[in-house]
Amino acid sequence: MITVFTNADFISFNEENTTYSVMVINGKEIAYVGYNIPLCYDDARVVDLGGKAVIPLVNDRLCLTYRHADCRVLAEGEKADFAVIDKNILKDPDGVQVLEVYIHGKKKD
Repeated sequence: MITVFTNADFISFNEENTTYSVMVINGKEIAYVGYNIPLCYDDARVVDLGGKAVIPLVNDRLCLTYRHADCRVLAEGEKADFAVIDKNILKDPDGVQVLEVYIHGKKKD
């Protein structure tokens, strides 16, 4: 199943802290991160995240551990383990609230 997530700050936590506006999940892995939805994903399910931020589930700025998640960077080919948070922690690191957690691209309760 392919899912396109839009309308969020997708914070990669790579060396440059690149922030993207679109992320595509294909099965359990990140298929694409970028700024526009590629035409090949026109028929995919789209999830609008309403201006929130997305981070790798386990990273050096916010320690969230969930089961056996170990994704460290939002990048193509990485496992799709990420959290949706209420704001971009690169701009405002205080008082972050976790809104949703995805393991292998699927939302968990």
